[in-house]
This record gives sequence, structure tokens and C-alpha cells, in this order.
Amino acid sequence: MCEVVQYLDRHLKSSNISLGNIEGRLVKTKILTAAGIAATLSACATTESLPRMNTYKFPVHHVKMADDTYRVYDHKTDNSLMVAPSLGTTMAIGAAQGATLGLADTMTPEKRLEAAAQQHLANTGRGGCKITRGYLLQKPLFEFWYECPAVSPKV
Repeated sequence: MCEVVQYLDRHLKSSNISLGNIEGRLVKTKILTAAGIAATLSACATTESLPRMNTYKFPVHHVKMADDTYRVYDHKTDNSLMVAPSLGTTMAIGAAQGATLGLADTMTPEKRLEAAAQQHLANTGRGGCKITRGYLLQKPLFEFWYECPAVSPKV
């Protein structure tokens, strides 16, 4: 292998192209390729979360909180909500993740998303309902499950 590199270096120098330049270009190409792959992978939904995300109905409900305006989706049949930050915040999260190859943790904290889900319940006449659990569906979407008190029959 060393003989091949030395041969290429000698012949490339004779044509005013240095092996260092080619190596530098290759390294840059590899870095850009890795960044593109990381950005693409960080934006993709997992195979488990995509079908679940498709079960939510539209339209989106906007819930204004002190730090952001959140997007909330009601599930068609389950007592669950899908919550995401505003589109601007979502784009900023994606840009930071892509620029740092997924190393930056710029996600909106789960507690803020949960507070927006609870506020949505209050806004829609379900203030007595409580969030029981939540988890990350796909960055930056969270799913929250809730329970409502049983309505006792009137006698």
C-alpha cells in the first residue's frame, strides 16, 4: 500500500497536484457526508413511532404558554395527546442537531410539553383530567396519556 501512495504522490506532484490536497478534499467530503447522514437520520421517525403518529387527528390546536406556542393533537380514539413545540422551535432544534451531528441536546424539556398538554385539556373542558404518563415519540414530538374522572350517573 505504501508503494501505491508514494507512486501517486510522485506522479501527482509532477502534474502540480499534491496528495495532501486530495487527502484534504477526501476528509472534507467524508465529514460532509457524515453530517448529511446524521442530519437525515435524526430527522427520521422510527418504524414504531410513525404508525402511531398517523393515528392522531387534525386540526392542530395551538396552546400558548409563557415560553412557546405548542402544537397539540388529540388522538382519534385513545385518551392521549401528541405535543410538539412551535414550528420555529422545531426548526431550531433540527438545525442545532444537524450542525452538531446530533451531539447538542436542544430538545424542549418534557415537563414544558406536559404542561402544554395539561393546559390543552383545561382549554377544551377536560380540566379535571390528569396526565398519567408521557414519552418521546420522535424528536421533538411527545405523547402524553391522560385519565379523566369517571362521571357518576345522575339519579
